[in-house]
Amino acid sequence: MTAQPARPAPPTTSPATSSTRSPADTPRLGFGGLVASESLKARGLRSTWWLLSLALLVPVLVAVITALTERSDVTDADTALAGAVGAFTDTNYLGLLLLVVLGTIVGTTEYERGAVLTTFAVVPRRVPVVLAKVVVVAVVALVVSVASGVVSFFVAALVLGHGAPGGIADPVVLRVLAGTAFYQAAAAVIALAFGLVVRSSAGGIAATLGFLYVVPALLQAVPVEAVGRFARSLPGPEGTVLELPSGADGATLTWSVVAIVVWTAVVVAAACVVVRRRDV
Repeated sequence: MTAQPARPAPPTTSPATSSTRSPADTPRLGFGGLVASESLKARGLRSTWWLLSLALLVPVLVAVITALTERSDVTDADTALAGAVGAFTDTNYLGLLLLVVLGTIVGTTEYERGAVLTTFAVVPRRVPVVLAKVVVVAVVALVVSVASGVVSFFVAALVLGHGAPGGIADPVVLRVLAGTAFYQAAAAVIALAFGLVVRSSAGGIAATLGFLYVVPALLQAVPVEAVGRFARSLPGPEGTVLELPSGADGATLTWSVVAIVVWTAVVVAAACVVVRRRDV
């Protein structure tokens, strides 16, 4: 009787050596990694560097031109300091507009290029992606606004002379610089949120500027006191309070900061809900 050849024993596969991993075993990207990833994406955009360069240089250039036109009227240190602050505040809208465009582009580029599918495949919950973008835009806008504001003030003060550069330590000057940077960073984050919702750069910029300035102007035209009070609580009017060198006490400034924080949080929360619920 012919002996049957021995069959090889089936390979034993232990759970530790199995090539198949459960979803729980798949490494996940932490929030710090998401922030680093979104920062890398923003730095990879050519438009980011153009906008940052313009946001840094254009306000400085306009501040110099403004100071040169007022130089002949400056006769003492107080007038010089006021002129330097005015030269800085007169350029606020330029930096604000450029940072709004930057925030919008950060929010819309992935949608316009189709790369958002890959991003949401890695992070299916989506909300951490939105919050990581918020952190990147807020930090960049804050740093750029502070740098541009300080340089604009110093250059204008040097042009005007009379010891005005030393006025950087003045509490009013510091408040205006800090308030302007805070408001511009909040505006950039609001632009990011509108960009994520609208998914169009032009639409996001229009929606942001409309929310900041057009809507309050329309509401204030309504002859109802409650409506006017509500309109003044929107980020645009409250941001103007922070940018002005006078006309606001401590309580008013605190309320303006709180109002801007609350409205920014509301817009970001709405963007998180929209991004999470829709297909893409």
